[in-house]
Formats: sequence, C-alpha cells, structure tokens
Amino acid sequence: MKKILIVAGGRTNEDFIRNLIATEKPACIIAVDKGAMVLDKLGIVPDYLVGDFDSAEGFVIDNFKRMFAELGKPVIKQFRPEKDDSDTEIGIKTAMSLEPEEIVITGATGTRLDHTMANIDLLMIPLSSGVKASIVDEYNRIYLADSEFTLSRKKVYGKYFSLIAFSEEITGLTIKGAKYEIEDYTLSKGVSLGISNEFSKAKVSVSFKEGILIVFETSDEIHEFT
Repeated sequence: MKKILIVAGGRTNEDFIRNLIATEKPACIIAVDKGAMVLDKLGIVPDYLVGDFDSAEGFVIDNFKRMFAELGKPVIKQFRPEKDDSDTEIGIKTAMSLEPEEIVITGATGTRLDHTMANIDLLMIPLSSGVKASIVDEYNRIYLADSEFTLSRKKVYGKYFSLIAFSEEITGLTIKGAKYEIEDYTLSKGVSLGISNEFSKAKVSVSFKEGILIVFETSDEIHEFT
C-alpha cells in the first residue's frame, strides 16, 4: 500500500482536507476519533476508524458503524479512554501495520500545543522504519529528516522553511541555496538559528553528518494546492 492519510482530531478545515485528498489520492484513509466528524461532513467514508471516541459526537460514530457494516470493508478499532497510547499514535501504528510507503497526517495541530508537540514526536515511529511521514495543515508541512535532502521552491508548502534540532545535536549541518547559508555547523537543541529561512535559488540543499532535524515548510497564507 503506497500512501495513507490519517485524519486526526485536532484543527481541521473542510476545504483543505477535501483538496488534500484530491491532490494526494491516498490508497487508504484512517479517521482518528474526532477526525471522523470532518469526513462525515465531506461525505467521505474512511477505511479505518480508530480511537476511544471520547471526542467525536456519538451519532457520527454510530452512523459510520452502520455504513461500515453495510460496506463490509472498513475497520473500527475502539479503545478505552484510559490507555497508554494517544489516539493519533494508534492511528500511526495502524497505518504502519499496512506497510505504507508514505503517511500524511492532518488534524494533528491546533490549539492543544501539547498534542501538537507529541504528534511531532510520533513521527519517529515511521522514520525509524524508513517510512516517509509528514504532518500537514493549511499553513505548514512538518516532518523529520535523518539524512540529507533537497527543498524545491516550486514544491514546498510556503515561502519559509525552518530547521530545528530534534536530537541533541546536528553535526556538520550545511545549507546551500538559501538566504541564510551555513557550512559544517553544529546545531544544538534549544538553539533557534535555523528558524525562518528563505530560498535564494530554485533549490535548497541540506546536508549533515549526524542527528535528526525537524523540518517545517511554512507560510503566513493558506496553502493552495496546484
């Protein structure tokens, strides 16, 4: 299975998710708890519905259960609210069990910054297995990188990109093609040097010797799909 979309229970925008699904064309959609509500409004039936369902409205879950029973394909995994894993973690682990090539997660950001930070940490689950994964909303694409990569001005999410140390240190960090370039720099956790960089060329190359980066592609304006 190639690409899996997870719709979690954070901030969701119906137009954005509709366009995201049309653009990404996921092979499988996993709804996580309250994420089922926006899919219900869009008339989209997910392939999996997971969580403790303490946030989603009961009639929405009941409606999906009826449709799932009729369709025979989608799967519901319900858990007790008193559990060790968050709903989003359950969604990611469910996606990983399907052997994806890529996971895209939306509804993983919002007003609960503790949830947002925890969800960024959860990107380590796919990264550790070599699976590409990102968190997206109307203004940001967020992912982890443990090896060199290239950013294309035409393909990034917005005007800015930021690099933050996820591990304690990023050694040998070199950025070329950007407004603020550096070479063979050690970026430590708790240092904001990598925030709010911009393109000076069509492509930016980022390389480093050791460590894991959090990469933010970000904009002050809502992302427009092309």
